[in-house]
Amino acid sequence: LTFLFGAGGINRLAASPFVNILIALVFIVFALSLFGAFELRLPSRWLTAVDKQSSKSGGLAGILLMALTFSLTSFTCTVPFVGTVMVAALQGDWLWSLLGVTVFAAVFSAPFFLLAVFPSLLKSLPKSGNWMNSVKVTMGFLELAAAMKFVSNVDLVYQWEMLTRPVFIAIWLALALVTAMYLLGWFRLPHEMPGQSVGVFRVFSAIFFLAVSFYLFRGLLGFPLGELDAFLPPRDYGGVEASVLGGSGRAAAKDELWLDSYAEGLEVARRENRPIFLDFTGYTCTNCRWMESNMFPLPEVQALLGRFVLVRLYTDGPEEVHERNLQFERDRFGTIALPYYAIISPEDQVLATFPGLTRDSSAFIEFLNRGLRGTT
Repeated sequence: LTFLFGAGGINRLAASPFVNILIALVFIVFALSLFGAFELRLPSRWLTAVDKQSSKSGGLAGILLMALTFSLTSFTCTVPFVGTVMVAALQGDWLWSLLGVTVFAAVFSAPFFLLAVFPSLLKSLPKSGNWMNSVKVTMGFLELAAAMKFVSNVDLVYQWEMLTRPVFIAIWLALALVTAMYLLGWFRLPHEMPGQSVGVFRVFSAIFFLAVSFYLFRGLLGFPLGELDAFLPPRDYGGVEASVLGGSGRAAAKDELWLDSYAEGLEVARRENRPIFLDFTGYTCTNCRWMESNMFPLPEVQALLGRFVLVRLYTDGPEEVHERNLQFERDRFGTIALPYYAIISPEDQVLATFPGLTRDSSAFIEFLNRGLRGTT
């Protein structure tokens, strides 16, 4: 992508509304497949051709072809899970994709390895049936929740302001509640047999999703949601408060005046003799959202940010100004990383830089203090 589209090609691809809509549709298709609406099957002639070839081949080649035949045969069951991991690769997150595929391969092959070592275990294996269908349906609801994240990306890039933080949380909360209701047996899907018993595992799983629902409800009250905040729209997105029910929670760093032009920020900095805190961010950047939701609101960080002229530049949007912001970051700082923070003096000199996400508040506070010391 860098060779074809230049530096920042992966960022633009990850933020592309068309790519995000495509990914959301893929998740929805996978969810419908897991719900039993249809099955994703490979053409039978492909399976037959590979099976015949594996029978003809011997040695290692035959074993590999037999493994390929088994993988293709199980395509209907595995594609929703593998496809979910592949989506991360399309978003440019290669490390997690590689880790996901490795874990999937290990889990997928582990039962066969154990059965080969301990053949007697074969007699005690549970039969496929209702429990497997429950797992698939539960995964289907999780796929729908994932789809909403990518729909939200499109909303953020185009600034439609429809999927605000409260709306997004409400949708996830509803999905968690529906999943709990399904696991408790309060309703069933059309293809499921009536009279299915609710086992202990389903009850505990339902309790987990009810706990998730309660946690998300706190988000509707305005309380921070920790790691989940990275996947949610900004608190002040759409011109609404983070709370729709009157709760307070911890305030976000939204009360400060953020400028969207570096030239304007530099003019204000020279007039007021204050340094610039420059925030390179992205509409679809989860690490950026985490910093904005969990690091910026800290009281000590808030106090220090109040001493800067705040400038926030988005680099992953569809407009020309976003391309100029990306070019500025690349030319001035030699990177296109998001998030990326820099402190600039009123004389347009770089005083300090801080790349990426950190959960160490002391390190970020030291960065801010270092920038302030450079102007005294």
